[in-house]
Amino acid sequence: MPLIKNSEVLLHILQTLVSKIGRRTSEGFAMVIMDSTLQELRLRYPFLRFVTIEKTLYSEGANAIHILPGIDSIESKDVYKAISEYIKITVKHLEKNADFFFIKEVKEAISDIDEIVFDEGQINLNFMQFEYLAERQQELKIQNSEITEQILKSLIYVINKKYPEIKTMQIVIDAIKKLTKPYDFLSFIEIHNQPDSQGFFVIRALLDINNVHILTLGQAMQNLIEEVGKASEWESNQTFIDQFKTELGEPQLENLNKMGINLNHIQVVLLRREHSHIVKKTLETLLMIITNRKSKDFAVTTLCSALHELEQKHEVLQLISINTSEKNIGNDIIQVMSEINDAESYKLGQAIREVIKFSGKKLEDKTGAFIEDFKHQLGDDYLNEIEKIGVNLHFLELKFQS
Repeated sequence: MPLIKNSEVLLHILQTLVSKIGRRTSEGFAMVIMDSTLQELRLRYPFLRFVTIEKTLYSEGANAIHILPGIDSIESKDVYKAISEYIKITVKHLEKNADFFFIKEVKEAISDIDEIVFDEGQINLNFMQFEYLAERQQELKIQNSEITEQILKSLIYVINKKYPEIKTMQIVIDAIKKLTKPYDFLSFIEIHNQPDSQGFFVIRALLDINNVHILTLGQAMQNLIEEVGKASEWESNQTFIDQFKTELGEPQLENLNKMGINLNHIQVVLLRREHSHIVKKTLETLLMIITNRKSKDFAVTTLCSALHELEQKHEVLQLISINTSEKNIGNDIIQVMSEINDAESYKLGQAIREVIKFSGKKLEDKTGAFIEDFKHQLGDDYLNEIEKIGVNLHFLELKFQS
């Protein structure tokens, strides 16, 4: 694999920051923060003069970042150290808009360059997450049981506008049960799908839940709100989040923010295309390209081999199958189970990257032309979708050029 240049690594990370900050605030605000951080660091890292960021409110995100090739002559370890400080300072500038999940999302989005082998002392986002938790632990004085009950009651109130009480309660109960495996402390929540003798539904968070770290609880509640939003099937998920915010009120919204819960992010997730559609479209495009270059039999065999060889490393691929009995009857031979919609985005992104890479190797493509063809056939809308889950085709292109 050819050496990845400093300019390429830096551009990818800065573009990622624009995307993640922009989703929490606005793209124009992202430009201002990032340029301010750049100015601050230039005194310590003079080579950052090779980087410029347009901070006008009408900048077009990635296109507002310009990196001169001179930075490629700088020692990579020095560039990586500057990048690490850049991310730390950006998080501080974002203040309440930079929650625990912001660092997590950045880490997942740049996971496609982990083969570059950053020195642990230079770029270590795991340690940044730890620092964030340590710093916030002293700030958060929220009683877990109280905020948990408030979140549940607000969710139930909003869902009850659409469904009868019993179905409403069942939606919430099912979401809690689904999340109890990764978050066993959710078993401390008592909620019944049938009213008591006085006609009231029991909703209670036992005091044991107060022993859970508030940010860990926040992560669980973030997932719970998202699960309930998906299950309630609102015609406009934006309306669901807006009504939930209204029901909670400003003081409680501020508490949710302190817990690391980002309702705007949930809103984006709920409005996004389902994973099953993205995966099916991606694999259908791969099938078509391989068929055009070789044959349909070769294409089907390649995808079957990819799924078989990679499913142990990426369990999410077990939710995809190729119906070989239909291979001569049409193109609808790729079956994607609906459970894939519950997969973590970054894990799905990693799996899809591996399938694309596997296919390129089978085609013995060493020019990157296969990736260019794939991008053209997939189309901009779906390209944006797979980029959101961490599939960076530019770096795949570089890996083929050996």
